Amino acid sequence: MKNSDEWVRQPMVDKAADEVIAARGCTPAEVTPYQVARHLGCEPNGALYAKVRDWRRRRQDEMGLATIDMPAGAEGDFRAMLEQLTTQAVDHFVRTVRMVGGDLDRTAAMRIADAERRRVEAESETAEVLDLCQKAETDLAAATVRIGTLEDALAQAQRREDVLRGRLDQREADAAGHDTTAGPEKIVAAEAAEPSHSDGVDTDTPVQHAMPFHAADGASE
Repeated sequence: MKNSDEWVRQPMVDKAADEVIAARGCTPAEVTPYQVARHLGCEPNGALYAKVRDWRRRRQDEMGLATIDMPAGAEGDFRAMLEQLTTQAVDHFVRTVRMVGGDLDRTAAMRIADAERRRVEAESETAEVLDLCQKAETDLAAATVRIGTLEDALAQAQRREDVLRGRLDQREADAAGHDTTAGPEKIVAAEAAEPSHSDGVDTDTPVQHAMPFHAADGASE
């Protein structure tokens, strides 16, 4: 194959690249320097690569500036279709929002009803607890009064017990002192002064009074 630097010029590269596009049905970006070199029958080198890149840039610029003729009415049809799609999308969005809003409303209503039910139950339970507390306070007050009464009675009983115990202790002390101070003669005298059991009067036996004896009338003296 010939060296491309000897005879290949830019117009020849442009023509060869265009023919490659026509033959392959590809875009300028898909055309390679190797394909252009084979089409020209030369060796690919740096110069050929530069010419192919220049051709590719110019063809891409031309494609960017090219205008496309639109059929008559295509724009109107497209706008009508776009408006229809927009209307359908808006309708779908509105229905979705309403459905979601309805679900939220139902959920909120259920939550409110449940909260109201729990509030009523809590108030009822609170009233019952308050009644129990009041009854407990009343019972506690009555028990406190009863306890005070019992404590007073216990204190009085303890005082009476203390008094009686003191008297008993005093009597025991007096009796013990009396027994230790009395001598044997006093004890004998005391025993002699006490009436004997045989001389005692039986209260169960009738008392017989001594009557004076008078001689009967006409009897001898």
